[in-house]
Parts: sequence; C-alpha cells; structure tokens
Amino acid sequence: MKEMYEKMTIVLLQSDEEAARLNRERFAALGMEVLGVCRSGTDAVRVITELQPDAVLMESFLPGRSSYDVLEELRQVGYRRNTVFAVVSQVSNDRLAQQVMDAGGDLFLIPPLDYHFIAERFKAVLEKKKTGNEPRDDDRYELERYVAELMHEVGVPAHIRGYDYIRDSILLSLEDKNMLKAITKDLYPTVAKNNNTTASRVERAIRHAIEVAWGRGDIDVLNAIFGFTVKSSKGKPTNGEFISMLTERIRLDLKMAG
Repeated sequence: MKEMYEKMTIVLLQSDEEAARLNRERFAALGMEVLGVCRSGTDAVRVITELQPDAVLMESFLPGRSSYDVLEELRQVGYRRNTVFAVVSQVSNDRLAQQVMDAGGDLFLIPPLDYHFIAERFKAVLEKKKTGNEPRDDDRYELERYVAELMHEVGVPAHIRGYDYIRDSILLSLEDKNMLKAITKDLYPTVAKNNNTTASRVERAIRHAIEVAWGRGDIDVLNAIFGFTVKSSKGKPTNGEFISMLTERIRLDLKMAG
C-alpha cells in the first residue's frame, strides 16, 4: 500500500495542533511526503503557492480564512498546479460542500477520516487532473454537466463517495448499454478500477448514496423518474434500477442512440 502514495506530496492546513500531528503521522505512514503544516488561513495561499503540493487537506474554517476563501483566493491569483483540495468539516453541510466544490474543491470529508480512502481519492483525482489538461470535447463536457445536474436534482450530494461512483456508472452505461446487463460482473469492477477501489465498496457507496437521495431529494422528481419501477415493498430503487433509470432518462432527454 505504501508504494502507491510515496511520490505524492501533501500540505496540511489545520489550526488544531493535535489533529495536524495525527494527520501528518497517518499520511506519512502511507508513504506520502508531508511538505508542511499551516495553521493560519491568512498564510494558506502563500504556503500552497510556494510548496506546490499534489494534495491539500484543510479545515473548513481556519483562523482568518474559510476553506472557501482560500480556494477563491487561489483561483484569483491564477494557481495552476494540479493540486487536489480536500476540505474537512466537523458536520455534514450540503450548502458548504457545494460552495467548496464550486470554488474548486475536490473532496468534502466528514470525520472520522478513512486515510486509505482519502489517499486513494487523492491519487485518482490527481491522475484525472493530469490527463485532463488538454481541451475537452464540448459534447463530452455537456454530457458530464447534464449528468451532474440530474444527480443534484434527485438529491445525491456531491461530497459523498457514492456520487462519483454513480456518475461514472451512468457515463459508462451511456457509452456501453451492455454494462447495465452485467452490473456486478462488469460495471462495478470497471468503476472500481477507475477509482482505485474495490467493487464491493462501489456497491455499498452507491447504495448509501441512494438512501441519502431518498431522504433529501425532491419527491416529485423522484416519483417522476422512478415511480413506475420501484416496488412499493422496497420504498426505493435498487442500485441497478437507479442507475438504469437515470441512464435512460438522459438518453431520452438528449435524444441519444440506444
């Protein structure tokens, strides 16, 4: 496991000295190089631009700056490094999570932290950023944007693990409809490989994301999409039903070939 992350560098933005010490030890144990710890939000942008890390783990609120402020300031100064930004919040806050993502954040985390998962996500997001520097195809960009909008509409929060897995599952299914006929055999393993995790974790994370969506999504939207396919005894769709219906909805809306 250590070899996977030993070339990755990270900066910690944390005012809590004990939390910073623990995080330094945990990431170092995974083989990541901790370039430094910054405890002041007012110094955060300077430290990041000087050290140019692969990843940054920051508290949602730092002395002098919020994580949103730091990300906005980095954007304003034209920070170009392919750095993965993860924000740690002590409470689940969908509005804050969305603000962080809109400002350029990549991960929104709630303690207790799973360091192996975080390191895996750092590596996966960093690889995507490095390979995504070339101009993107407009049609592909619009498709991904539409998928994201629909997922937001049905109530899947962008900061939980299952969000990425559902998005990737839909995009893969749009490219190859046969994926929906072999979700366990083909779809989960493919999504898992693309995100450096396991098929069982993908399945569990998607199931959790559906449960969250069913508790916070727009009932009218959910009924419009899933009302005729969900068995009344279940109350919510299975993973396969959820992915299949969203995929088909997108095919119809965008008039894509089957």
